[in-house]
Amino acid sequence: MDTLIAISLILSLYMAFNIAANDIGNSVGTAVGSGSLKMRRALILGAFFVSLGAILLGGNVIKTISEGIIPQGFFSPRMALVITATASIWITFTIIKKIPISGSDAIVSSVIGAGVAAVGIQNMRLDVIGFIVLSWIISPPLAGLLMGFLIYHAIRNMIIKALQGMGLRDRAEKIFSYLQIASSSFSALNLGAIDIAVATGVIFAVGSFGGNWIRILGAIGLVAGILLAGNRVTETIGRRITDLTPSRGFSAQLAAAIIVYLFMGYGMPVSPTQTLVGSVIGVGIAHGTSTVKYDVIGHIAYTWIVTIPTCIILSSAIYIITGFWG
Repeated sequence: MDTLIAISLILSLYMAFNIAANDIGNSVGTAVGSGSLKMRRALILGAFFVSLGAILLGGNVIKTISEGIIPQGFFSPRMALVITATASIWITFTIIKKIPISGSDAIVSSVIGAGVAAVGIQNMRLDVIGFIVLSWIISPPLAGLLMGFLIYHAIRNMIIKALQGMGLRDRAEKIFSYLQIASSSFSALNLGAIDIAVATGVIFAVGSFGGNWIRILGAIGLVAGILLAGNRVTETIGRRITDLTPSRGFSAQLAAAIIVYLFMGYGMPVSPTQTLVGSVIGVGIAHGTSTVKYDVIGHIAYTWIVTIPTCIILSSAIYIITGFWG
């Protein structure tokens, strides 16, 4: 195995660790915030379903990362090393800061930066890049301001109010606790499919590897990140954006899971983080705008915006600098 590819593989596993630690909050953060699950149990549940999603469902999105942005023949071991190093550096920084950024934003931006430096923008798939960027733009408002708002609005007015009239409000929230655990599990499956592609997609682009063993290694990295460091960003998503009850958490989780699943069907590495944060905001607005913590949202949104140019510039710079070393 080429030395650069071996290093890239190690970095991919490290990135899998970081991405999962960042993204697991998208699956279980609302369950923790609403009290449906304790943190440790939530992380174990998430780790199990993320690993299943990575191994069983990740192929479609892996193809987009490995072939869709830069034609496969143009990929080189140095590009793989630069891309994985750039994304790993940025995601590590944001985890330390407890900011829920998008791992897919980081890796796609790193691919774009290295691709422009290596082969020129004329050899890149601008149509695919445009589609990915469009998914980033529309998924937060689609899941948050529309889907999350509508789902919680319907649940509150059609189910909760009816149960309140019968004096069963507390029982309703108990039922939604179980439903939220189910929706979190479904979300974790989708998350695993996207995160395994983000972590290992460039490795597929530079070598003829058996897909199963790379997915298994990547899944191990994802599980390790969830269990060892997943509590940091989970805390931010579950408790710092808005106050959650089981019914609100279920609404947000279901909305995000539906949107991610739809985009995943087209092989698009949509951001689970942006989608879930959007749905949490939508639920918060449906409950009452005063419950939404806009300063936290602003800080998160700023980091999302900064991620793209930062990773593009850093990836391009690292690729050019490493070229002088032969």
